[in-house]
Amino acid sequence: MKVAPLTNNDLAFADLSLNLHKREAICKNKRVVVKGTSFRLLALLVSNADDIVTRQSIFKDVWGFHFDPGTKRIEVQLNYLRKVLRLLESVTVIETHRGKGLRLYEAPK
Repeated sequence: MKVAPLTNNDLAFADLSLNLHKREAICKNKRVVVKGTSFRLLALLVSNADDIVTRQSIFKDVWGFHFDPGTKRIEVQLNYLRKVLRLLESVTVIETHRGKGLRLYEAPK
């Protein structure tokens, strides 16, 4: 399933919608305001849903780094985003591919 741009201010994948203007994640009539860096990471993953996004791309697109600073920045944000997805009861999952990157996909029912 590919990403569906709803409007200029929204992105959607599976049962998850993002309001880009309000920085909200929406699923099943639940809304969560997502912090700045975490929201940029989630929007990047939704925009590239079903594809692996490399750590290098994440550091470049989310933080503006052109190198991996060797920190746990991504892991900290992932922890938070996975909690948000559980809170929303979304079927979307963030999967870690060791040595490759991250992939957002729809969990099988």
